[in-house]
Amino acid sequence: MSNHDQTAGWIISVDGGGTSTEVVLADIHGGLIGEGHSGPSNAKAVGVPAAMKALDDGIRAAFESAGLEPQPVAVASLGLAGFDRDEDRAILANWADGGSIVPIRKLILTNDGQLVLAAGTAEGWGVGIIGGTGSIAVGKSPSGESARAGGWGHLIGDEGSAYKLVMDTLRFIAKSVDGRMPKEATSQTLNQNVMTALGLTDDPNGIVSVVYQPEYDRARLAGLAPSVIEAIRAEPRLIPVLLKPAGVELAEAALAVARKLRIPAGKLPVGLAGSFLLGTREIRDALVLHLQRQGYTPEIREVHRPVLGGLVLAKAAIASD
Repeated sequence: MSNHDQTAGWIISVDGGGTSTEVVLADIHGGLIGEGHSGPSNAKAVGVPAAMKALDDGIRAAFESAGLEPQPVAVASLGLAGFDRDEDRAILANWADGGSIVPIRKLILTNDGQLVLAAGTAEGWGVGIIGGTGSIAVGKSPSGESARAGGWGHLIGDEGSAYKLVMDTLRFIAKSVDGRMPKEATSQTLNQNVMTALGLTDDPNGIVSVVYQPEYDRARLAGLAPSVIEAIRAEPRLIPVLLKPAGVELAEAALAVARKLRIPAGKLPVGLAGSFLLGTREIRDALVLHLQRQGYTPEIREVHRPVLGGLVLAKAAIASD
């Protein structure tokens, strides 16, 4: 049994997205004592039952890693992709009120971007940007106002995400194969490298047979991004065509947030998260350059574990009680 002071219970922070869910367990002072991982908890992508199961699985694993049985939680901070609108909050409130594997006294519901904002801005204001399986930008003004842009999901949004890059690249190849673009714009190198990533050899028309298989869901398509990025880099002239626009799209989302919050040109704290964004220098550089061209001086902080931002929010909630 843990020797941590638990007189007021435990704190849990959850970072849930379209690929996986990360949970950390802390004592009431924010001291990290356990962590757990589970499957995707983006309900828009996997459905409510699967998302709730992922939350429970991750929480259970976090307690197990601390050598504890699941037990009451003082504050749970949930930052879930695609799950922060009013109807979503009602579902999560019902879950916390008796559906979860542990009783939760106080629930903080945010989106995953707000975790990045909390973890990635030293003064608590600025913009948090996620470029992962999906994408979103959220912000807070120095006076405490909040705003967001993006987060519309893969059907009508997710610009600047791994999924969108893969789909844009596949559409580029389709147009190339059909002859719907000038021949000099096409790239046999790109075509062949992406086909190889899909397990194909000769006929690019076979792409259809692969990507329309039921198992090629949003997460699996987004998972092709590393191979697609390397395929694009093998043909450098395609970097400004396919890679850099992703950075510009993410910057545009951040600019939309800054305008809503009336943050003037100049200093702009920016937290960046998502393996796709953090791991692709061309996209990150294009994002920063676009912000600079609009008059901002971005103060960049990489957030490799947004889940820790949830502990910041939870401790603030406890302090305000």
